[in-house]
Amino acid sequence: MDCFSYDLPRERIAQRPVSPPEAARMLVVHRSTSGIKDLHFADFPCLVGEGDLLVFNNSKVIAARFFGSISGSSPVELLLLEESPGSKWLCIGRPLKKFKQGAVIDLCGDVSAVIGERVGEYTVYITFLDKDGVHLDRQDLLLKGCMPIPPYIRNGVGDVQDRSDYQTSFAKVEGSIAAPTAGLHFSPSLIEAIGQRGCEIEYVTLHVGTHSFLPLHRVGGSLSRPGRENYLNDSALLNKIMSLRQSGGRVIAVGTTCVRALESMARQAHSSSSSGAILATELFIQPGFSFKAIDALVTNFHQPDTSHLQLVEAFLGRPLLERCYSHALRGAYRFLSYGDGMFLC
Repeated sequence: MDCFSYDLPRERIAQRPVSPPEAARMLVVHRSTSGIKDLHFADFPCLVGEGDLLVFNNSKVIAARFFGSISGSSPVELLLLEESPGSKWLCIGRPLKKFKQGAVIDLCGDVSAVIGERVGEYTVYITFLDKDGVHLDRQDLLLKGCMPIPPYIRNGVGDVQDRSDYQTSFAKVEGSIAAPTAGLHFSPSLIEAIGQRGCEIEYVTLHVGTHSFLPLHRVGGSLSRPGRENYLNDSALLNKIMSLRQSGGRVIAVGTTCVRALESMARQAHSSSSSGAILATELFIQPGFSFKAIDALVTNFHQPDTSHLQLVEAFLGRPLLERCYSHALRGAYRFLSYGDGMFLC
C-alpha cells in the first residue's frame, strides 16, 4: 500500500507556536461515528474525565544543532545523535561531502570540532574541543548548541525563543533531538484543569531520534523502517494501563512517540527487563497494526511520507484520515511541529 500523501502549501507550516499554547486549534475526530468538530486545546478538559488516563512523553530536547565552517569558508551543519566512547559523538553532517577525516570545523569563538570517520550514509564521528584543545563534556557542549528545530521552520536555525517554545512544559529526561510536539499544546494550567476533571496523568520517556524527520522510502517494494529509539521501561505504568483498559477505561496517548513507547512496552511485557531499564525499539506502526495499549490519541498534523503519518493512518484508517486532512487544509489549520493538532477518540 502506498503512503498517504498530500500537498502542503508552505504558508500553512507554522513558524512559531501560538500563545498561550492551549489557544491552538484542535480537530476532534470520533472514530466510531467519523464525526469531526473544530475546537481548541483549551476545550480539552471538557472531553476527559474519570476513567481516563492521559500519558505524555517527558523526554527533553537537547540543544543538538551546531553551525560552523571548515577552513573559514565552507559552511557546514552538525546534528548530535548519540554520545560514544572515547569522547566522541555520532553526528549527522551536512553537506557530508565536505567532511574529510582530520579536518577541523570552527563552530564558534571557543569551540572546534575534529572530524573523525564516516559511518553509514549520512553520519560521522566528531570530537568537540574547547579553545585549549580539551574535550568538552556533555553539559558544556549542549550549552553551545541550538535547538534542533525542523528545517521547515526558519530553515532549521533556532533562536533563544525556541529554547522554550520547542520544549514541553513537563520535559524532564534529556535525550531527544526532536520535540514530542503534541505535548507542546499542554501548559501547566491546562494539565491542572485536566486533572481536576478526574483524568489521571502519567508520563513515559522515549527519546525522539532521526525517524522524526527522515522520510520513509521503499526498499525492495517495502517501506523502510523508522530508526531505533530508546525508551525507559515502566512496568508499573504498563500494568496500570492494562488494568484500566480491562475495566473499560480509556488510555489517551499524547503524541506518536508516546504511542511507540507504550506499544513497544506492551509487546515486551514478558521480557526480563526491570522497570527503569533503557530499552530500544524499532517498532514500525503502519496500517494493519493492532493497538494493545491505547484507545485515543492526541497528535499534530504531520509531513507526508513519514512514519508519524503512517501511525495515524493505522489508528484512523485511510478514508477518515484523508477527510480530516482535507478539512484541516480547507479550514486554515496550521501544520507540523508548531501548528495545531487533533484529538482522535
